Amino acid sequence: MSPTAIEVALIAIAISLGSAIVNKKVVDQKRNKEIQKQVSDFQKRFNEAKKSGNKELIEKMEKEQKEVMALSMELMKNSFKPMLYTFVPIIVIFFFLSNTYANTGDVIDVPFIGMLGWFWWYFLVAIVTGLGFEAIYKIATRERK
Repeated sequence: MSPTAIEVALIAIAISLGSAIVNKKVVDQKRNKEIQKQVSDFQKRFNEAKKSGNKELIEKMEKEQKEVMALSMELMKNSFKPMLYTFVPIIVIFFFLSNTYANTGDVIDVPFIGMLGWFWWYFLVAIVTGLGFEAIYKIATRERK
C-alpha cells in the first residue's frame, strides 16, 4: 500500500469518526427512534385503512397525516443538525486533500474494484468505516440498556 493511500485512509477514518461523534452528540437518537416508530405505525394503519375501504376511517387517517408529516419534518431537521458542525471542516479538509493529492494518480489497487485515485479511495474507506462506527455504536448502546 502506498504512503498516499495510507494517509488518505487515516484522514477518511478520522473524519468518519469525528462525524459519528458529532452525530451522536448533536442528534437526540431516542427522539428520532420514537418519531420513526410513530411514522411507521401510522403508515401501517393508513395502508390497512385504505385496504378496508372504510371512508370514515380513511378521512380520520388523512387528518392524522398532517401531524405525521410534522413529525417527518422534525426527523429531517434533526438529520441536518450534524451538518452545521461538520460541513465547513470537511470542505476545508477536501480543499487540502485536492491540493495535496491532485497529481498523484491512482493510489491503490483494490481487489475486485481495480485502481483507485485518492478521492475514490477516500470515499470507499469513509463509507466502510462510517458503517463500522455506526454498528459499533448500536452494539455499545444495546449493551448499556
